[in-house]
Amino acid sequence: MNTALEVAQTFITCLARHDLDGALTTCSPHSVIHIVPLGLDGPVHAEGRRFFENWFSAFPDLTLSTRRVFATHDDVVAVETTFDGTQAGEFLGVINQEKHIDLDEAWLLHTRGDRIEHVKLFWCQNQLYRRLAVRRLDRVTITT
Repeated sequence: MNTALEVAQTFITCLARHDLDGALTTCSPHSVIHIVPLGLDGPVHAEGRRFFENWFSAFPDLTLSTRRVFATHDDVVAVETTFDGTQAGEFLGVINQEKHIDLDEAWLLHTRGDRIEHVKLFWCQNQLYRRLAVRRLDRVTITT
């Protein structure tokens, strides 16, 4: 039986290799994802797949570097990562401006046995928007 740390590391390693199918095989069929900055909740095999496919499409040179992995409980693993890449397509409604981003992320992976049951992903949305050169979110145009 795999430990929670091994399952979490396999999940993150597969994402770092752009192997979405491999990452999702570590998740149970009823596993859910919660992407906090987006308010996105849903099944990881549907909503998570759509998000990650957009992620890889918008950033084809994406690298996901793991800085730290640790178990907070027997079944919960925290992972600190940095996401690096150059935008090559629309991402979360932001048009492509070919901006390079580096974004710190935190993941909480809840496991049961040898499968992930819940993925929770955090990042600073303001940091992401600054990196993507989004100027203002409150107004479409600025007038004097």
